[in-house]
Amino acid sequence: MKIRTLLLDDDENSLAAATAALSTYSQIEIVGCFSHSSKLFAYLSENSAHLLFLDIELNEEMGFTVAKTLSQTHPELMIVFLTGHASYAIDGYDFQPVNFLTKPIRPLKLDQTIKEVKRRLTARHEQHSAGLMFNLAQGYRILDVRDICYIERNNRKNYLHTATEVLRIAGYTMHDLEVMLEEHGFFLCHQSVLISLYRVEAVRDVGRQLYEVTLRDCQMPIPVSRHRYEKMLQQLQNIGIPIL
Repeated sequence: MKIRTLLLDDDENSLAAATAALSTYSQIEIVGCFSHSSKLFAYLSENSAHLLFLDIELNEEMGFTVAKTLSQTHPELMIVFLTGHASYAIDGYDFQPVNFLTKPIRPLKLDQTIKEVKRRLTARHEQHSAGLMFNLAQGYRILDVRDICYIERNNRKNYLHTATEVLRIAGYTMHDLEVMLEEHGFFLCHQSVLISLYRVEAVRDVGRQLYEVTLRDCQMPIPVSRHRYEKMLQQLQNIGIPIL
């Protein structure tokens, strides 16, 4: 899985040095380098990332101010603080960063930091595989999210499809289900269909700006809305499925 990584530092030399150090890790994919927080927030308004290397001493504002905003808008974004003064570390622990790295970055400390990032991502993925309680037409039942292929809305009713059965869900809107399952790797590919990205086997352009996706253990292809197609490809990349 590629770790989608951002950097925010208004010192060009420090930014170049950090980028060079991170480029030695094959699992790190640097998707954005910024010298102003406004550009970082603009990027995150339309894209996602796993990790941010954040300079504490920005000319415009303190990095802690940026971290405070991100803790509210992007709580799953992991942060590594960069600083020229180790004394700042005490003030930053409230944000639960992965680590504090002093400039210039020492290879051993960076290596330890990347290992911790990988550990946290693995733990997060295991949490995403947990069971969830669903209110079904026949009563409540715990289902492993890994067993869910997709959920569709048909005739004002929601149906959950696994590899072996179809279950009617009661008491949820599609928006409710999207919010509940988004962190488990599900994506609303159509206004009436929520799919498991981990089950995607193929994505096809069927012409006339129409698309469809094939899921493991599902016989019928599922339509993908034109305006959701690019975002779906991006989300697939985010969970470690490369788009070549």
